Amino acid sequence: MPRTLKFSLGISFALIGLVAVFLALGFAQDTKYKNSVEEVFNATPEQIWTYLIDVESIPNRRQEVISVEIIEKDPQGLVSVWKEIPDMGGYMKFRIGEFVPNVKLEVILFESSYKMLGKWTYELTNKNGNTLVRITEETEIVSPLLRGAFFLAGRDSTLQQELDFLRNFVRERIKN
Repeated sequence: MPRTLKFSLGISFALIGLVAVFLALGFAQDTKYKNSVEEVFNATPEQIWTYLIDVESIPNRRQEVISVEIIEKDPQGLVSVWKEIPDMGGYMKFRIGEFVPNVKLEVILFESSYKMLGKWTYELTNKNGNTLVRITEETEIVSPLLRGAFFLAGRDSTLQQELDFLRNFVRERIKN
C-alpha cells in the first residue's frame, strides 16, 4: 500500500474517531440543564435594566449575532418577540416572559434551528447603589451534537458569556 494512501486512511480514521467521541459525549449529556450565576455590578438596576431590554442593539454587543429581526412589540413599544441570526447560520426566536421593570426579566428561547429551547431569568437587586445580578439558565438541548459542543465549551459557557457582556457594558458605557 502506498505511503500517501496509508497516511490518508490514518487521517480519515482519526477524524472518524474524533467525531465518534464527540457524538458519544453529546449522547452522554443530559438534555436538560439548570444553573445560576450572580455578580455585583457598579451600576444601578435601572442602568442594567436598560441594557437588558435593548434587544435591537444585540448585534453591536454580541459578535456572533449578525442581525436581529423584530417580530413584535408590546403596547409601550418595547420588543417582545424577536429572531436572532447568528454568524454560523440558522436562527433563534425569543420572547419576553415575566417582566418586572428594574427587578426581573425572563427571556424565553421558544424556537431554534439548533434544536435548543430555554429560558434565562435575570433578577436585579439594589445593593447600596450597586446591582446584584442573578442569571438563571434553564435549557433543553435535543441535538447530541450541540450537547457535545456545550460539554467541550463548558455547560455554563452561556451564563459566563452573559456575565462578560454585562461586565463590558458596565466598564465601557457607564461613567462613574
